[in-house]
Amino acid sequence: MEIGRWQTEGTQLLAVSGEPNRRPLAGKETREPAFGVPAIWIAPALEDQAIAAGYSVVDAVTVITTHLGELIRRNAWSLLGRAETKRLMDSLNESHPKLLEELAPKLLSLGEVGRVLEQLLRERVSIRDLGAILESMLETAPVNKGVVALVEAARQALGRRLIQPLLDGEGQLPVLLLDGALEEEILTTLAPETGQRMLAAASTPATPVVRRLADSLKRLIPASSAAALPVLLCPSPARYHVKRWLEPVLPRLAVVAAGEIPPEIRLRPVGTVR
Repeated sequence: MEIGRWQTEGTQLLAVSGEPNRRPLAGKETREPAFGVPAIWIAPALEDQAIAAGYSVVDAVTVITTHLGELIRRNAWSLLGRAETKRLMDSLNESHPKLLEELAPKLLSLGEVGRVLEQLLRERVSIRDLGAILESMLETAPVNKGVVALVEAARQALGRRLIQPLLDGEGQLPVLLLDGALEEEILTTLAPETGQRMLAAASTPATPVVRRLADSLKRLIPASSAAALPVLLCPSPARYHVKRWLEPVLPRLAVVAAGEIPPEIRLRPVGTVR
């Protein structure tokens, strides 16, 4: 999406609606750039009509700002280097001196900490609560220093923060469940005895289990739901790999493990992935 293209719409407003049977409006059909939801550029005089028809209406400046924010969130993980990781950890010197002393470099190197933060950002997980993330790494590293184990531990430590934005209007979590046979196939694929060769093969969309998983999800998630996707419930640590498999085809789909969901949150199943 070229920013200049959207600037040329001038004083027009963008009416956004993901409803498949939305009421037609006079204007130029398009898609909201940040999330790909169907939208229409309309004249300002049609704003009240659009709102009455159930559209969300925003001006061009808001469209551009939202798109830029989404681009930053999407690419933040690739901007985090060793220097940025060092600055983040140094910011905790006053509030968490003992934590930093015990964690790095005694248990994990700066590079290892950075890789975990990078993977969290890749999944659009906020790392603002860095103290909680590092605490989880301090607890996990003596047993398992692998990136997957450390990322999963950090996500569980941030569970409430992760899940809250995913809740529906009634405070429930809409989830897609894995069929038992498909879940077993995924777990078998990731089992240590199958070796890295099978894991590497399963990371490509051409692999049958990945292709079936993606095709089933596409059938269950209408294109019009781009602004409010359900989440895929998947056991950890398979969750980490499933999320990576689905990134090329469903980049905004949240994949969560049961351990990340606070006990008081009610699940609302919306489909089974087979």
